[in-house]
Amino acid sequence: MKRYYCTTVLTVIFGLFIVDSLVAQNNWTLRSCIDYARENNIQVQKSQITEDSYAVDELQSKAALFPSLTGNATHGFSNTQVINNDGQYKFKGSLIGQYSLNTSLTIFDGKRNLNNIKEAQLKKQAQEYNTLETQNNIEISITQAYLQMLYAREAIKNSENILESTTVQLKQTKDFLDAGSITRSEYAQIEAQYSANKYDVVLAQNSFDDYKLQLKQLLELGLEVDFRVEFPDLKDDNVMQMVPQKEDIYRIALNIMPEIEYGKLGVKIANLSKVSAKAGYLPTLSLSGSIGTGDTYTQSPSFFTQIGRNFNQNIGLTLSIPIFDNRQNKSNVEKASLDIKTAELALLDEQKALLRTIETLYQDVVSAQSKYVAAKDKLESSELSYHLVAEQYNLGVRNIVELTTEKNNYANALQEFIQAKYSALLSLKLLNFYQGEEISI
Repeated sequence: MKRYYCTTVLTVIFGLFIVDSLVAQNNWTLRSCIDYARENNIQVQKSQITEDSYAVDELQSKAALFPSLTGNATHGFSNTQVINNDGQYKFKGSLIGQYSLNTSLTIFDGKRNLNNIKEAQLKKQAQEYNTLETQNNIEISITQAYLQMLYAREAIKNSENILESTTVQLKQTKDFLDAGSITRSEYAQIEAQYSANKYDVVLAQNSFDDYKLQLKQLLELGLEVDFRVEFPDLKDDNVMQMVPQKEDIYRIALNIMPEIEYGKLGVKIANLSKVSAKAGYLPTLSLSGSIGTGDTYTQSPSFFTQIGRNFNQNIGLTLSIPIFDNRQNKSNVEKASLDIKTAELALLDEQKALLRTIETLYQDVVSAQSKYVAAKDKLESSELSYHLVAEQYNLGVRNIVELTTEKNNYANALQEFIQAKYSALLSLKLLNFYQGEEISI
């Protein structure tokens, strides 16, 4: 009881330690999010349990190579007619006990047992690749959510900067209104611009909160976890990286992506199943043996004497030759052949899907990088134009409409710039991922 109590206390303390460790982790980087999800995601854990199940199947298939041994003990009541000394029959009840050990060993079965071992091993290996694919999918989803959150955070900063600029201009415009330099309608235009910029800040903040929640839900964190994200500084070097030829990327991806390896193993398993199906045409040779004894309680001599006298041994070989099986073996072989074609098509489909993904990501990177360069130039010119018009507006040379137009142009150019920036970064990270590189920022 004391030992059980100590174990329970230690379990509770360990659980609290895990929770405290999660709460204590204040800053989640992209890499820490990915590492955590690859280990703790529920779908990943389910896939790992399936791996363990296939490992049990492998042990079971290996055990089938050894002899089986069963023990039987039967006690029963027998009521039969027996003849008396006077020649008359009458019923007589007897208590009977029978005891035996039976063993059997398959000597030859067309290598079906050996093929079952190979198939179990291949299925376990295939499930390991399936687990890796599940981990890769969650890694890609987390990368997308993380970069969307970074995009929303930068959008908040930009919206706040524009709002701050509009606030200064609103005060300046109020001074112009008080001085009689502008009309009330002109002042209303800058007020409307100010309200629109405030609304943009709220929208950007809501988007950020939504993406942050999506990331936390992907990590499957509880309510007790204070989820804080670390935001790296991104520069041109993060976006404008050299992109290898897509043929080279595809060649590498074919050799490392788990979904391709899973498809290859599927073809091997299907071929192995066909070999096992063909073994159904071959004879099966098995060895069996038994030892047993018995006793009758209502008869003499004693129990142990009967056990000794009734002791018997049996051994034999059984040869089973399939002659006519209602087309069962032929159907199994034909279905196995169709399964091979299906597995080959599934592998080809995965290869085509991988090619489409890489081609799309490659085009996205090239397009986004060119957009990024163009958007950066457009942003610089729009920003310069806006500041010049703002200075001229403060001097009374430009009007409200011109200032609002230039500010909107600047805001749009800023939005296009960060969109191109994070679009290029996401596509680049995913493209590198298909080359076996670790995703991190």
